[in-house]
Amino acid sequence: MLVSLIIAALTAVYGLIFCNGTIFQLQNSDMYDAKTDVESLAGARDFFFATQGVSDTMLILGIVLILGVCLNYIMGSQSRRKYYVTNYVATGIIVAIQIVTAIVVIAMVVNCQGLLAKINLEEAKSIYESIYPVGSWKYSVWTMPLGFCLAGVLILNAIGFILNLVWKIKLMQGEKRLLENGAVKEVA
Repeated sequence: MLVSLIIAALTAVYGLIFCNGTIFQLQNSDMYDAKTDVESLAGARDFFFATQGVSDTMLILGIVLILGVCLNYIMGSQSRRKYYVTNYVATGIIVAIQIVTAIVVIAMVVNCQGLLAKINLEEAKSIYESIYPVGSWKYSVWTMPLGFCLAGVLILNAIGFILNLVWKIKLMQGEKRLLENGAVKEVA
């Protein structure tokens, strides 16, 4: 459960750091001026809005994930010997949120990669270096592959929740059989 909370927090942090490197450089130059709607680089405006959308959406989904994990903490899913309906519901909610978040991350990052591919990066570099000191342009889109890694971790965590639920169900069935047979033994 603690690992899940850390993963949820990292999802929110990912929303905060997504616009980094080249993404930041494309947004903070005169390639797209949000005040005057002037676009000096083809595709920069669409890329600007897409990357801002990723940041906003991931921050919101990260907060929702944190709340989902907290719900599981409140229901005692990490320490309860016997699961009740509330534990099943809380587990289902967090699994659904994690899978949806993973799908959203993949879709949004693929969209940003497509929009970035349409931008002439040599032209972007010359525009950027005409505004800022020469040599300050550094191509780096490390947050995009990180998004795919985050999606994979979210899916693995959701699978972990499912496997934990199955294990808990089997454990409760075994305990019930032992009690029905008259054996008073502590099981897990």
